[in-house]
Amino acid sequence: MQDKKRGITSFLLIAFGLTWGIAGIGALFGISAGSGASYVAMAALCMFGPALAAVVQHRKIEGRPWQELGLHWNLIRWKYLVWTCLIGLCIVPLTMLAVHLFGNQLAMAPFGHVAVTGERFATAVAELMAAKGVTAEGSSVPSALSRLPGGLILLASLLGALFTAFTVNLPFMLGEELGWRGYLYKATAQWPALERILLTGFFWGLWHAPLIAMGHNYPGHPIAGIGLMVVFCVLLAFLFDWCRTRTNSVWGAAVLHGLINGSAGAMALFAWGGSVLVASPAGVAGFIAIAVLVLAVLLIDGDYRRNLFVAATHYDRITDQVPRF
Repeated sequence: MQDKKRGITSFLLIAFGLTWGIAGIGALFGISAGSGASYVAMAALCMFGPALAAVVQHRKIEGRPWQELGLHWNLIRWKYLVWTCLIGLCIVPLTMLAVHLFGNQLAMAPFGHVAVTGERFATAVAELMAAKGVTAEGSSVPSALSRLPGGLILLASLLGALFTAFTVNLPFMLGEELGWRGYLYKATAQWPALERILLTGFFWGLWHAPLIAMGHNYPGHPIAGIGLMVVFCVLLAFLFDWCRTRTNSVWGAAVLHGLINGSAGAMALFAWGGSVLVASPAGVAGFIAIAVLVLAVLLIDGDYRRNLFVAATHYDRITDQVPRF
């Protein structure tokens, strides 16, 4: 047990040291979330911190085999990867539903408003063009966009996010997931799932602190943003832990991560006027959506639910169980 705790501590120190070090160098050069390509490049490098920490700790320090990190393709349970994708695709629509309920219907100003229509999409595109210094005056593009069905636009955005989750986003998401759902999952596999989720979610959220302070996700709210990011990651950690357990692979978690990151932008196409702390997938509206999905997963998957409070007797105990759908 002491060896496990030392391994976890060592992994966290390496992961935080690498990522916070890269972010610190970026901050010295004045990079922030509004710096464009330089910030994107820095953030991409930061994402590989947990993966490098996992490789150093697992392979170099502990000398353990690669397969324990969950990288095996041949053992993936594809049925649950499909379920994972469906869960990931539901986050943005449910977040919009929360905004509609609390913003549109109950007039709670921090939630803003949402309208899944072609007119709103055309307005969002025009606003984006204006922000880039491009004028749409005299153009027929906004009029043409406004005639498109809003539901079809949203569906196309989500399917596009699904495609990128399996392609361009995948290696970057693995940069994080090889650490959180690779090494850290393996190191805590004998713990009750709830303890593993809370530990992983807390440190996963805190690990983002330098980027949040630079304006990522919650621009203008560096302190409150860090707290919200921890809550966001703890809630997401339930879905990621279920996905990692049921797909029996870190690749499932990487796909889910890429899908969430890739679909978040769809919110901006239809929502407006809310607080950045509330009306986004990483804000309070998103917390409501994720909590609903967590409850649904726990209600459906009784075996996994029972493992929330029961310590596993050996590494494969959880992944050997198959839920009754």
